[in-house]
Amino acid sequence: MNVWPATLPQYVDRPSYQSGTGDGRLRSPTETGIPKVRRRFSAVTRPLSVKMYLTAAQLDIFKAFYFTTLGEGSLPFQFPSSEGGDPLICQIGQNTPTWVPQGVEWIVTMDLVILP
Repeated sequence: MNVWPATLPQYVDRPSYQSGTGDGRLRSPTETGIPKVRRRFSAVTRPLSVKMYLTAAQLDIFKAFYFTTLGEGSLPFQFPSSEGGDPLICQIGQNTPTWVPQGVEWIVTMDLVILP
């Protein structure tokens, strides 16, 4: 299992941290009344959006991790939990990471999915 590099921040920007629940339900319409809802999956992914501030050297480490270690984001990895506890098993989500300069730092934004 790939592991988030120790040379990168082990925390995320708290105000930008956004997580939630996955939807494992199946909704079926009915002719009248409310739709039927049942559990479709017992294990669903959960979304996680994070932002980090990196130095130029850390950005190089991040790019190597993303492009090489994760095969351009196709492989899962352990990511430090901002909610405490064990590391999360994550994968890059629908949107690939972006980075923009801000002063001498770089802001990296990632959409992740937490795997069950």
